[in-house]
This record gives sequence, structure tokens and C-alpha cells, in this order.
Amino acid sequence: MRLLVCLALAACSADHGTTTHTPDAPPVVPPDADQSFCDAPANSAHVSIRIANVTTGFTTVHAGGTLAGGGVAPIDETAMSVNLLFVDDGHLPVDMAYACLASPNSQCALEGIRGTVDTVGGTAPALGSHPIMLDSLQHAATVQGTLTITDFIQPFDHSPGHITGSIATMDNSVSGTFENDFCTLLLEVPI
Repeated sequence: MRLLVCLALAACSADHGTTTHTPDAPPVVPPDADQSFCDAPANSAHVSIRIANVTTGFTTVHAGGTLAGGGVAPIDETAMSVNLLFVDDGHLPVDMAYACLASPNSQCALEGIRGTVDTVGGTAPALGSHPIMLDSLQHAATVQGTLTITDFIQPFDHSPGHITGSIATMDNSVSGTFENDFCTLLLEVPI
């Protein structure tokens, strides 16, 4: 009878969050546990830029943004800006990402494209077309384009959020598709 009682208590303790670790077991590291990097799967982007008749493609996208107006309104009704960084680095140091987003032609050591959209969501639907400003990270090239969002999960409401879409310019100097979760390290809420 005592054996049955012990087994029942052991089963109950596991249901209440008690865990045991064996010394030989590797530690379990949750996704995005490294708070110094943004991660993107290989081929999360297929985006290219053409400068002086030379076309260069980029294979990853890192997405971030800023919630408009801080946290005073319900998040799912609040607009946000969106920042997209198209590079060939799937494990991007967050300080490098911020440097490239802030000053693409001076502090950024990467080849790639920065895309900025002023407003997504809020009273207008997130899905659909939005104007986007696109900058080369290494060349003095800026062009206005269109971001078409086909899937969007608000990152401030449902972390980490997700964005899928395409970008294009009138002269086809920048074009392509992308899909990735937002990097939580690149999300900001102003106070």
C-alpha cells in the first residue's frame, strides 16, 4: 500500500511544476534564449537589390518595430512601425542589427537592405500594401517601394509575432519575398 501512495505523490508533484534534472542530461535551452542575437532561418528571404547593373540577393530577414503611442491603447488596435533587415546572416548580433537599422551607410558593416514602414495596423488593416523606404546598407541608394503583407501576427499582442510578404519598387531595383517571426530584441515600446 505504501508503494502506491509514493507513486501517486510522484505523479502529482510532476503536474505541479516540480522537475528533476539528471547530471548527465544537457540543459534545455528555449528558443531565443541568447539575448544578444536575432535568429532567422536560412532562406527566410529571397530579396535582391540592383545597383549599377549588379544584382545582389539576400537570404534572411530580421523584423522589428516600434509600437505607436506606447502602451496606452489596446495593443491589437494600435499601429506600429516595422523595420526589416535583409542580410545573409541568420545569427545576427543585436547591436549590429541596431547599428544597421539606425545608420545604414555609416555604422553598418553588413551588405544588405534596410526597409522601414511608418505605420502597420491600427485603424487600417495590417494585411495589404504599405509604402516602404528601402536603403542599401553599404551604398548611397534609397528607393521608395511597396510592402505587401500577406500574413501578420501583432508581435506586441502575440509574442513573438510573425510577418510574411513581398517588397517591390517601380523600377524593380529591389524585389523579393520574405517570412519570419519578429526578433523580440528589435521591438520597442516608447514610454
